[in-house]
Amino acid sequence: MSYSWPPSGTIMAAVSYWFLSPSLVLALLGKWKGWDRTKPTPTFDWRAATLDVVIPAKNEESSIALCLASLFEQDFRLRKVAVIDDGSTDRTAQVVRRYMQVSGNDLELRVRRDSMGKTPAVREQCENSNADALLVLDADTVLTDRNYISGVIESLFKNAGVASACGEVTPFTRRRRRALTRASSVLGVLESEMGTEPEGPPSRPSAFLEFFTVTYRTALYVFLQRILYDGHMKMFGSRLNPIGCAVAYRTQRLRECFAYARPQMGDNLSNSEDIFIGHFFVWKGWRNVQVAGVHCESIEPTVVRLPKQMYMWSSSFFQALYYFKALPLSPFKQLKNWTGGLFSGRRKSASTGAEGRRIQEQYRAPWGEDYTLRSGRSMGWVDLLSLLEKVSYPLILLYLAIFHHTVFWITIGFEAVLASTGVFVVADSGARWKSAAMMLAATPIRILSLGVDLAATLRYLWDLATGNRNWKK
Repeated sequence: MSYSWPPSGTIMAAVSYWFLSPSLVLALLGKWKGWDRTKPTPTFDWRAATLDVVIPAKNEESSIALCLASLFEQDFRLRKVAVIDDGSTDRTAQVVRRYMQVSGNDLELRVRRDSMGKTPAVREQCENSNADALLVLDADTVLTDRNYISGVIESLFKNAGVASACGEVTPFTRRRRRALTRASSVLGVLESEMGTEPEGPPSRPSAFLEFFTVTYRTALYVFLQRILYDGHMKMFGSRLNPIGCAVAYRTQRLRECFAYARPQMGDNLSNSEDIFIGHFFVWKGWRNVQVAGVHCESIEPTVVRLPKQMYMWSSSFFQALYYFKALPLSPFKQLKNWTGGLFSGRRKSASTGAEGRRIQEQYRAPWGEDYTLRSGRSMGWVDLLSLLEKVSYPLILLYLAIFHHTVFWITIGFEAVLASTGVFVVADSGARWKSAAMMLAATPIRILSLGVDLAATLRYLWDLATGNRNWKK
């Protein structure tokens, strides 16, 4: 009996988490398909929308002024801005007060003696607001483009089924920080009076770790936002959840999410509240959209803190699926309904008058959880495939690393080349080679992130077995 090594099926099963994964293939099909060509006819003028802003902040004295300066430079009117100091032990509140004095901008500052977390701050602001939209902005995030808010608000109200909208995010670097501080007289005053900028250049080890983090995140964001999420939105009209650092919500939709969650879990909306909220919207038949061409920048954790953040994101994905099980089960429901109709001889007829509707909407779908429980949601394919990948790929690579070293390294090398090529294609024209090089250099971290997925999977199974549901940020 002949024996060939390595088995060809093993190689094809392993290559590649990022580029030959089922969810990535789904995204590429979406990019090939393109956008829904329906021309929307909204009944609400987004320019007339009222907007409140909430900025939860804890120990953000070095970044809060930059965040506020970028916010008040936006080309969309802000009805109310509230900063919630969540029990900070630094000078966050003092910097906000001095910013108001120097800039002349009016905002509300609420200081808590004890930390309660981000979710209660957002919920309280949402429940007390009658604005059309609520922008949730992290205190370590800068709105890079002056039209960031107008861009996301326009998309938020273009189609009635959209519940959240966000822009593209990139890492916020020390160089960008210095440039913004020099360009703003207000920030210059705060820096000279309060020393809000980190003192002196970082040590060599710190600078290296910071550079490595920015390299990894810059390349990763290009890949995720311009390939994966863009493809899923073109296929289904939505992504699973918005970017939580700078996202605009329809206030009424967000209020419904909190009203649904509070009797069951209080403010424990998983380890990352934006992932829970995004899944709730998809479960209801609403959509989360990402707007191309408007950017924000967020301060990234150092490399040594990356595993914790990646764990929060990965674990919250599992936790969201626990609460919205109908989403990953959607493909099975759709297959069952399709085969039932096929064998019964029933045929779906086109909705009468669909072409003659006065109000047109892209990616139109029935709303309500009843429809989700009965027929599922197309976005459930993304949930199901992502779930399978998070569980299977770490185990496949671990198996190869232990028993088939050659296949393991071939897989890693092939993945690195393909990922870098993909980023090169979708990156901005002036940054393609740099972005591709960053993606290549970030390969070790991207592979190690699979270990985080494995740890999140095991912890989730342990929580299910022990009955632990104390999932919160």
